[in-house]
Amino acid sequence: MASLRFSVTFPALLSLLLLSLWVVEAYTSRKLISNNEQEGQNISHLFKDGEFEDPTMYMFFKISDLKLGTKLPIYFNKNDLRKVPPLLTRQEADLIPFSESNLDFLLNHFSISKDSPQGKAMKETLQRCDFKAIEGEYKFCGTSLESILDLAKKTIASNADLKVMTTKVMVPDQNRISYALHNYTFAEVPKELDGIKVLGCHRMPYPYVVYYCHGHKSGTKVFEVNLMSDDGIQLVVGPAVCHMDTSMWNADHVAFKVLKIEPRSAPVCHFFPLDNIVWVSK
Repeated sequence: MASLRFSVTFPALLSLLLLSLWVVEAYTSRKLISNNEQEGQNISHLFKDGEFEDPTMYMFFKISDLKLGTKLPIYFNKNDLRKVPPLLTRQEADLIPFSESNLDFLLNHFSISKDSPQGKAMKETLQRCDFKAIEGEYKFCGTSLESILDLAKKTIASNADLKVMTTKVMVPDQNRISYALHNYTFAEVPKELDGIKVLGCHRMPYPYVVYYCHGHKSGTKVFEVNLMSDDGIQLVVGPAVCHMDTSMWNADHVAFKVLKIEPRSAPVCHFFPLDNIVWVSK
């Protein structure tokens, strides 16, 4: 089975990131952020008769599920390339302020109404990026490929030691690929990556490409997983992360409701949307 970890040169790394950025929809990535947010989360609109109307909630699982043969409903969505925001160079991004304190200016700059869904999403992204890291966490928001790479190197490792993991859907015939909610089964024993630092980068809703990257100095396990759909047609390979200590999380975090566990009582694991980037380093 092909591995998703790569040792890469700077140009190759940028090419890989470009491909990852343009593969799938960004919106759902903000639901997977797993630090102690400083705002409440109203998720009542996600439920109908006790079940989830929003299929993107089917990305969380329990650490006890990480074994050969476990079957889980999982959603890997497809991107509409017409809706992908532009990717800026560092020079372009540095000319635009990036802080909630500049929200009014930014809304005017991008001709976006404050009360529109886009305006509210911008505010949420800026708030999340402005939050200070909690104890034991490292975080940053990257607004260009260059800034993401530099900050990743500064945060967890030098360029030579960085490896990239992404989620990939593989099918014999691309015309048969499906990104709907499916039942998937662990086709191999998940492989734990021992003794590494990890930094997960999630696409955020914004007028141009922005990645929210965060990791924890301890208490995080990373796995390589192979998932086969019920129809046997598509294989999903990629990273899964288990946050072993959730004691500092917001008690209203959506993951606790999805997994139906007491807040802060147990580890929380999740897969990554197709456009997310996971950096790992020894």
